[in-house]
Amino acid sequence: MPSQKSNSRGAPLVLRIDDPAACDVAAAGAKGAGLAQAKAAGLPVPDGFVVSPAASAPALELAEAQMAGRGSGGARMAIIGCDLGRELFDALAEAARELPEPLIVRSSSVLEGAGEWSGAFTSVPEVRRDEVGKAARSVWASCYSLEALERYEAASIEPVDAPMGLVVQPEIAPDFGGAALTFPDGSVRIDAVKGSPRDLMAGWSSGSRAEVSGGEVSGHDALELMGAGALRSVADLALDARRQLGCNLIEWVMLDGEPLLLQVQRSRAGSAEESFQVPAALGHRFALDFVRLARDYPGSWGEELVLSWLPGMGRRLEPVAPRAEVTVDELADMARALARRLVAQAWGVAPEAAEEAQARAMLVLRRMRSDRPNESIEALRSLAPADEDLGARLLGMALRLIDHTRPVGRQGLDRWEPVLAGVAALQGEIHAGRGSSSGVGAGRLVWVEHSKQTEHVRPRDIIVTQYPLANFSPLLFDAAGIVSLGGAPTAHLFEVARSLTVPAVVDCPIGDIVRSGSRLGMLDGDAGRVAILPNDG
Repeated sequence: MPSQKSNSRGAPLVLRIDDPAACDVAAAGAKGAGLAQAKAAGLPVPDGFVVSPAASAPALELAEAQMAGRGSGGARMAIIGCDLGRELFDALAEAARELPEPLIVRSSSVLEGAGEWSGAFTSVPEVRRDEVGKAARSVWASCYSLEALERYEAASIEPVDAPMGLVVQPEIAPDFGGAALTFPDGSVRIDAVKGSPRDLMAGWSSGSRAEVSGGEVSGHDALELMGAGALRSVADLALDARRQLGCNLIEWVMLDGEPLLLQVQRSRAGSAEESFQVPAALGHRFALDFVRLARDYPGSWGEELVLSWLPGMGRRLEPVAPRAEVTVDELADMARALARRLVAQAWGVAPEAAEEAQARAMLVLRRMRSDRPNESIEALRSLAPADEDLGARLLGMALRLIDHTRPVGRQGLDRWEPVLAGVAALQGEIHAGRGSSSGVGAGRLVWVEHSKQTEHVRPRDIIVTQYPLANFSPLLFDAAGIVSLGGAPTAHLFEVARSLTVPAVVDCPIGDIVRSGSRLGMLDGDAGRVAILPNDG
C-alpha cells in the first residue's frame, strides 16, 4: 500500500492492519493496535486496515464547537457533514479497494483499551467501498451520542481529548461467534452463539457456555451447538492470545471450521479472588436493625451524632426539622452539644464524662466494622434509652448536616457497605445466578427499566435490569453492583463493570422482587449469588 495522508508528525493516517506501525495505540487506537499486535504474532486476524485517531481530530473539534449552542444533536450533525479532505478520502478509497465487500467500520478509540469503554461506540456494518468515508464520520459521531456523553462525564473526560481511530475489515458472516476468557490455571470459559456474536456482546443474548480444561470440554448446550473440536480450537486461540499478547479475553468468530479473532483485551476477570468471609455475629437480628440505621444516617455525621446513642432507643424516632435560619456552623455546634448529652444518657455516665463516652462509642463503631463485631453488637445492644424529645431534635439536625455535606459526583465505597453485605449474606433470601465481575457489593437494589429512566437511582445502588445493555454503563461509575436477569457474562456492560471493579451477577431471576420496590441486599460476583433482605416493615 502506498504512503497515505499523514498527521502533523508525519505518521500515516491509514495503515494496513499487518503494518508494524499499526501496533501503536497512537497510530491505530486501542482496538486496532490489539488486532495489529495479534496479526504480527501470527494469530488469525481478518485482513483490513486502520485509520489513525488523529484523523478524527478536526471532526471532533467541529463537534465540540457546536455543543454549547446546539447540543449533542448539533455536534453529531457537524461531524456527519464535515469534509474529510481529498487526501484522506483518496487514502480510504485506495485501502478499501483491496478488500471484498461488504465491509464493517468499527470504532478504535484510544480509550477502548480500558474496559469501562467496552461497547461505548458504534460500528457500521454492510458498508460498500465507496461508503467508508461516510461510515467513518458515523463512528466518530457516536462520540457525541447521549450514552457516550454520559460515560465521558462520569469519567471526567471530554470527547475532543480522546480521538477515535477506526478498524475497517470485510464483514464476516460466521457460523458461530462469541467470547472466550482464559484463567491462570489454563482453563478457558467460552460463551457462544450461532452466527454473529453481536447480540451476545451487546447483552441481548445469553448464549451457550462451555468450560475447556486440560482438553476436556463441558457444557451440554455449547457442545450441541458447536461440537467439542470447534470449542477446543477456540480455547487454543484464547490461550495463544494470552501467551503471546497477555490478553485474557477475546472476541472470536468461527468461519468454515476455523476460528478468527475480532478483538483482544486485558480483562480484570479471571483473576484469583479471596473468598467472602462473613462473621457469624452479623446473623444477629440487631445487626440488621443497625445497618438500616447506618444507611439512614450515613457518613461521619451519622456516627458522631446518631449511631453512638440511637441503637439504645429500641424503636424509631421521628426527626424534628431544625429552624431554617440557623447556619450550618451554628447547627453543627448545637448538634454536637446535644449528642454529648444523649451519649452520656445512653452509656450511663455523668454529663462531665460525655467526651470519654463518645470516644468509647467511636471505638465500638470501628470494631463493628472489623472481622469480630460480636463485642460491639453486645455493647450497642446494652445501651440505655435516651431522652426521646432531645433525640428527635438531634436526628433532624443530623439529617440536615448530612444532606449539606453529601459529596457531589462519585462517592465510592461507604464504610458500612461491608457490614451490610455480611448481614445480607446471613439473613437475606439467596438467589442464584452466574458471576460476571468479581467482588462483593451491598446497597439498595433498584429496578432500572430503561437507561433514560434513572431519576430514582442513587449513588451506591445495586442496578437490576432485564438485559446487560451497554447504555447502562454510565450508571456503573458509582454503583455498588449490577445484576441482570438475562444476557451473558461476556456482554460489554460486564467488561465495564470489571474495569470499574463493580461486582456483577447475570442470569439471576429477581425481577419480580425488585420491580415491586427497592430492597436492601448484596451480590457476590465470585459466587454468582444475590441475597435480598426482608422489607423494613
